[in-house]
Amino acid sequence: MKSMKVWRAFIAGLLLILFSTTGSGSSSLVARTSFAAQEADGDTRLTAEEEQEAISFAERFVRRMQETNDLAPLVGEMFVADYAARLHREALNKSLFLMNKSVAQQASPEELARYFVALNNCGYVVGLVVARYEEPHATSDDGGEGEGKFFRADLTGILDVLKNDPILASLFGAEQKEGAGENRPGEGVNKPYADEDDDEPIRTVEQLRHVTSTLEKASVLARRHLDALAVKPSYLESHKGANEEENWAAERDRMKPRVWMLNEEFYGYPKETRFLCVNVLLYHMDLIRVDGKLKILALYPDMD
Repeated sequence: MKSMKVWRAFIAGLLLILFSTTGSGSSSLVARTSFAAQEADGDTRLTAEEEQEAISFAERFVRRMQETNDLAPLVGEMFVADYAARLHREALNKSLFLMNKSVAQQASPEELARYFVALNNCGYVVGLVVARYEEPHATSDDGGEGEGKFFRADLTGILDVLKNDPILASLFGAEQKEGAGENRPGEGVNKPYADEDDDEPIRTVEQLRHVTSTLEKASVLARRHLDALAVKPSYLESHKGANEEENWAAERDRMKPRVWMLNEEFYGYPKETRFLCVNVLLYHMDLIRVDGKLKILALYPDMD
């Protein structure tokens, strides 16, 4: 099977396609955050205690995701309590997650949070199916290892579900086009929108709800396939000759906690707010301290 590093990059890329805005002058959430903060120095640098606390928090996140394959319960357990309201506030100011800003004016904070969870869940669980699909697990007629038709059918079914939504279908179509660099996502099919200044494809709350529902259906189908497996796939690197604890030690080393300072408002927190950043699984996490405990403020694809 291909290295989990390869699949992390692949699925993070899929998430990034969906997370990124599509206007010619727009930027992805990853770029947005990099401009919103700068690495801390001097007395504000990461302490040894903070580093260990951040790693322990991130490890708990990984283990919970492995248990549930679902971000929804973790939003209640590990995110800031008012996450939906902060996400809504951010979306009112920036065109995030393929959405026109007008959608945030129409949608409730709960609808935006549900979309966020559906988007992340779909990338996460479909990615596990994709990784498993590439592992030979059937025997071909010539006695060698085959491609595994069962998982080929699974992947096709999931993609069929995703393509039932015209906006998601347009994104997949644009990415598959040869020379796609000359075409913005959405040009492969008739656009449900037309605005030279704002090309984010989700422009109404009805479209947001349909995209969300479609992502949720694809995730349910992917989880069914994962539940049927005797050996559960994981995004954790499995190093040759290493035991489970050694693999976990390597994962902790990859997390690389660091301190950043906001240089502009972000998710409702003011300029010069201090927060921690951690790489975990497919994601980059921004952690903020609330009542003495670390909580997730923002989560987005890690492309480092």
